[in-house]
Amino acid sequence: MVNAVPPSLLLEQQRLESAIGRARWAAAALALLLGPQFPNLSQSGTFALAVAVALYNAVVLSASSRAKTLEGHRRVAEIAFAADIGALSAAMLLFSPDPQWTTFVLGTVVIIGGAFRFGSRGAYTSTAAIGLAYVGISIFRARAFAIPLEPQRVLFHLAVFGITAFLLDKVLRDDRQVRAEREQLIRHLERRVGEDTAIAAALRVVASGPGRALVPAVLQASRDAFQFERATVFVVDHDLGEYRVLHRLTPLGIAPPTPRMRLGEGLVGAALATGQTILVRNVLEDERYVPRPDAEEARSVLVVPLSVGGTPFAALTLSRAIPNVFGPDDARLAETVGGLIAQVLENERLFAEASEAKALRELDRLKDEFLAAVSHELRTPLTVISGSLELLAKQRDQLSGSARKLVDQAERHVGRLQRNVEDLLDIAQLQEARIELQREFTGTPALLAEVVSAHEPIAAAKGQTLRVTLEEGLPPVLVDRRRMQQVLGNLVLNASRYAPEDTLIELRAKRVGDEVRFAVADEGPGVPAAERQRIFDKFYRGERTKQHVSGTGLGLAIARTLIELHGGRIWLEDRDGRGAVFVVAIPHEPVPAVAGG
Repeated sequence: MVNAVPPSLLLEQQRLESAIGRARWAAAALALLLGPQFPNLSQSGTFALAVAVALYNAVVLSASSRAKTLEGHRRVAEIAFAADIGALSAAMLLFSPDPQWTTFVLGTVVIIGGAFRFGSRGAYTSTAAIGLAYVGISIFRARAFAIPLEPQRVLFHLAVFGITAFLLDKVLRDDRQVRAEREQLIRHLERRVGEDTAIAAALRVVASGPGRALVPAVLQASRDAFQFERATVFVVDHDLGEYRVLHRLTPLGIAPPTPRMRLGEGLVGAALATGQTILVRNVLEDERYVPRPDAEEARSVLVVPLSVGGTPFAALTLSRAIPNVFGPDDARLAETVGGLIAQVLENERLFAEASEAKALRELDRLKDEFLAAVSHELRTPLTVISGSLELLAKQRDQLSGSARKLVDQAERHVGRLQRNVEDLLDIAQLQEARIELQREFTGTPALLAEVVSAHEPIAAAKGQTLRVTLEEGLPPVLVDRRRMQQVLGNLVLNASRYAPEDTLIELRAKRVGDEVRFAVADEGPGVPAAERQRIFDKFYRGERTKQHVSGTGLGLAIARTLIELHGGRIWLEDRDGRGAVFVVAIPHEPVPAVAGG
């Protein structure tokens, strides 16, 4: 597979040649300005050299800017490199009558240019060429002008050239290694972000509820991460004694004929027999594969057994018409997608065998269990991505513009995915009654101040203002401080998400009878009357806004459950058509008196 050359690499070489070109202009100017200051030099020769350097510099810069490919620019750079060595050699020869001859020091500049252009080859080639010219001209000076030849000085200058080339080679090798590692890290990050985005999209499909097209939708959502061409779901049909195709996804929607496989036959039979995922680099080389009736081709295949309660009952196969294209990461991701499909198929079975009410309750339980398990599984790759992003963020100044944009985008996606995963874990723990409140008496002003401090940056991004309005003399409330911050934070996030830009979000607190009531008021579109009974349900999002506002639909469900654990209430009030007001009521508990000693 041929890797395309990034356009940025050609631009980088053109910028390098432009920088070297500025050095040539400076050299030509020095020759013109300083040449006449040396009466023992050939003034016509110095002038001719300066003009020649200026002319070929103009030609090189023009050719460099017009180069369309990296290979074309390399040819320009090779010609310019040879011309630079020739020009320096001519300058050394022209200035050789000068008793204080030092023109050769410019050799380090040519060596640097050669190293940056062509790496080790450029550094050592220029060192050898300039070294030979330096030695030859030194011998010429001794014979032509009777200027003593000092071997120790010659050796010293040659050593300087060699050390310059060696150090440049070492620095550039290290730089290339760092670049390669950074590019590999960026590619790995792109892959992991794509995987988690695909899983999140598939999770949203599963969480949307029952439907006939759920399995194709899950496969379609995960296609971008896998880049597969065909996906097939086989189910065990004991009546027919074979594996039956249940769902098929192909690039053109036209499925090629599938061979009829008896139970226990083929790659599907092998995967279901062992309960393990099978990764086949090339199906033509695997004796377990059952060929299709049409012409066969080399393909990579993944086969994932689908199980419920530890019993395999179906299989997911993914294929691509390129050998050796799937790897262990693909197998891991395929198992996650296979788990989603197994859950969907099990849900469909429950709906087919039980009454609608009973099936819905069972589906809800299974979905909570499954989402809890998947959320735990997502934590590990998210942690890996976060670590990678932290490493890249430390090198942000060294990244290209596109790489910095990718890191920023990845940070936003990872933050959103982490919040979604935490919501899924919270709702699963709440459903299983595994959250215990750690109550303490907490001051109302401090509680609201902490909520505002945590969410002001989010509101400020939309130009929104958070304002706190407190009734005087409010008593402390007996609450789990962290969970209460989570409840009020969810309400503030909900208000910020739906309210327009440059509006006010108000947090209020007052005492009403035996309750302390908190309220979050916004200036958004409000909630239609038909939806008010469902806004606290899991995964529910309003019909008018769900296409324009992102979210999991879990924030209000989590808030209601946590408030009910506190023995309180939460509800929605109108705001005269100017938004919505969510009210939280917590029972007032008197602060116990501290016994005197």
